[in-house]
Amino acid sequence: MLMYERLSADERNQRLSVLTEEQGDFLVYEMKRGRRTIFENVMRDEKITAIKSVDIKLQEDEMNVVDWLISDYDDFGPGNLDGRCACGRRLRYMFTIEHQITHKKIQYGKDHLSAFLNIEVNEIDGVINELDKIDYELDELLWKTENNEYYYEYYERLPDKTVVSESIKKHIDINVPFLDRQINRLNKHFEQQIEALEEEQRKIQREVELEKCQETRRQIAELLKEKKKIGDMLGAERKAQREAESKRQQQENERIERLVQEKREKDAKLIDSVKAQLSYGATFNDIAYSLVLNGQNSAVAISNIIANDFGFDKRNSIGAMKRPYIYMDVLLALKKQVDNGNLIMDESSNIEDCIFYVNPYRAEDCSDKTEEVQQTLFLF
Repeated sequence: MLMYERLSADERNQRLSVLTEEQGDFLVYEMKRGRRTIFENVMRDEKITAIKSVDIKLQEDEMNVVDWLISDYDDFGPGNLDGRCACGRRLRYMFTIEHQITHKKIQYGKDHLSAFLNIEVNEIDGVINELDKIDYELDELLWKTENNEYYYEYYERLPDKTVVSESIKKHIDINVPFLDRQINRLNKHFEQQIEALEEEQRKIQREVELEKCQETRRQIAELLKEKKKIGDMLGAERKAQREAESKRQQQENERIERLVQEKREKDAKLIDSVKAQLSYGATFNDIAYSLVLNGQNSAVAISNIIANDFGFDKRNSIGAMKRPYIYMDVLLALKKQVDNGNLIMDESSNIEDCIFYVNPYRAEDCSDKTEEVQQTLFLF
């Protein structure tokens, strides 16, 4: 269905003026009837038990809530403030409430209306939303009338028209187009009736097919045979896929094991190389520095190597990251080398691990890095 242009109050009145008297009266009556239903519902559903005078002085005989009703509503359109609240404020949305005995009328905006009725403003917003739906349906009918789109064919095509509601038939009698929601309802009637006719046809077909039962059984047998053939073929394909996946997984496991073994060998060579380079009585700091010189850059990895392969404290911290207990000692040792200009700490270093590289510019003055190192230590 189409999206219909929202009309201003003036545009709506202009289009109403070109309709026949019967058409115009019907549309206006239906709009007012729908609005009245919404007004009555909110007065009932919100259980309004008391009213409060807002910008208007009420007489004693006007204090009974049941005597007040919302009698009218105006939406002057986006950007238009042609309405007036009782307080003098200009309004887009203006509600008129009327006392059913004294016929006193008061115009309020939604804020003062909610205060008058002692309900939340969002309940008034809900009323406006429902009123907008009614106005939108009026705009829809005016658009369809102007464009000569009545959609009576949705009614005419129904095999059984007795199911159609009187409200829909009234549109035909008055020569007013159908609403989209009415067209949807007619579509549902049509689908249900067509389905019923198709079911009747299927029933007749089943009765005919009873005479061909033997042939049907043979066809079913052929279909089952074909189904089994297809099932066997799919089963074979799935088996081949499982075998291929198993082989791929095995190759992946072998690759991972190979990489692990290569790492072990590399680590062993690294340790042997470091031990060969270190003199007798090498200090903890010497070991940590030598590991960086030999290509190990991670402070966590260096901590593990020193703990496991050089006989230092093998405990792990009880913190969330479970790093070696000597991690902070390693960090301090390597940062001394940073201070001395022998190493640099990579920018990717963080609270989880620090990365160190040999400083390619060892001869340069590294004093400008002292503050950065101190700030980084604060994090760890």
